[in-house]
Amino acid sequence: MSNHQRTALITGGAQRIGRVLVNHFHDLGWRVIIHYHASRDAADQLTQRLNGKRQDSARAFSADLGTIDQIEALAKAVTDLEWPLDLVIHNAAQFSPTPLSTTTESSWEQLMSTNLKAPFFLTQALLNVLSARANLIFLCDIFGDRPLPNYSVYSATKAGLAMMTRSLALDLAPAHRVNGIALGAILPPSIAASAEPYVPQDARQSSAALEESELLDSILARVPLATIGSPVHIAEVAEFLASSAYITGQIIPVDGGRRVG
Repeated sequence: MSNHQRTALITGGAQRIGRVLVNHFHDLGWRVIIHYHASRDAADQLTQRLNGKRQDSARAFSADLGTIDQIEALAKAVTDLEWPLDLVIHNAAQFSPTPLSTTTESSWEQLMSTNLKAPFFLTQALLNVLSARANLIFLCDIFGDRPLPNYSVYSATKAGLAMMTRSLALDLAPAHRVNGIALGAILPPSIAASAEPYVPQDARQSSAALEESELLDSILARVPLATIGSPVHIAEVAEFLASSAYITGQIIPVDGGRRVG
């Protein structure tokens, strides 16, 4: 199959890392299907821009991946499009703290549904639209291996996602390949695109910004490459995994060496 006929579905593709993945694969000549939840304006603008570059090369569909009904509706919309999927990147996820003393059942369910249940059942729902030798990539996290304080539920979802990646690699072989990318500290595109590397911030920020900055600073202190990554680094590894015919069941960390730091 030639490049311009290949199709990738990227969940959470309207914003942040997902948007960079969409742009990256579209630039490589792929057709892209953009899943989004609430980011309709961003998804519509992105789709229009990509179709302006290459006619009928991008579509966008909304779904709340926390519900089985909408997962199935998304799969049906993709099937009806009649673009067999060569690649599915499970990028959509939620990241929020869950201190033991204050975490509610609702916050537990929300993280588990989006980060763990959704990738499994969406994969199940898409089986009939996967092309021969299709690839699935799950965006895991180094904190699924090394827990992050006060993020126990998030870390648990990513640990589960890593095992799901390996398990589905067995279950779907030899028809399809399944791999993962374990994210380290990755800045949003608006910051990562800056010519200047990330540096610690001062106390003049708002309390929320200061809290995020302090978290990034603590992570950066243990990154051997001494900088925080860009979504482009994730896209480059996704491209590699999509094209490497003899790799399955692997999770590649993209973390600047954080696991050995």
